[in-house]
Amino acid sequence: MVDRKRIVVGGLPGVGKTTVVAEANAELTRRGHDSTIVILGTLMFEEAKKIGVQDRDSMRRLPLDQQRTLQLRAAQRIAGMENEFTFVDTHFLIKTPQGFFPGLPLDVLQMLEPTQILMIEAPLEDILARRLKDGSRKRDAESLEELGEELLFSKQFMVVAAANTGATLTIITNRDKATDAAVRDLLCRIGLQL
Repeated sequence: MVDRKRIVVGGLPGVGKTTVVAEANAELTRRGHDSTIVILGTLMFEEAKKIGVQDRDSMRRLPLDQQRTLQLRAAQRIAGMENEFTFVDTHFLIKTPQGFFPGLPLDVLQMLEPTQILMIEAPLEDILARRLKDGSRKRDAESLEELGEELLFSKQFMVVAAANTGATLTIITNRDKATDAAVRDLLCRIGLQL
């Protein structure tokens, strides 16, 4: 019987989370593991398009009950996956006009049944610089202070999520021009011998 790992990976937008997870997934696949990545926001957007949402960044402006419905539908799809390694690429918090909204409310987390919860972090200055370079998204401008507050709340969310699911929690740093080190750290934390 294969030991299945469902790894929730979160981090602030612009931290390089998707890049780190993609490289870790590629290495697992090269080594013969059945590994996949699902981006919770992409699954939510697929559902949101059915109600007329035009771009991913507009989802956070939907009424909160609609956002919750999208989260639950995406989680149901993920819960049925049976890969040896499933990375769930997400954000722990979503900044909405009403305030921060949990990216993974308790019922969504319980449906996902994560074995590990990982946060990718980076120096806040690096995150701001990466966001400025990314013309593909419509992100709100934020100060270092606002990013620091979001990072603090995200870490607090991680602790609550781990306590409510029994998953382990880990923080991995993705410094500028050091993505390979972050990938190696992630692989070691999920039990891959390098």
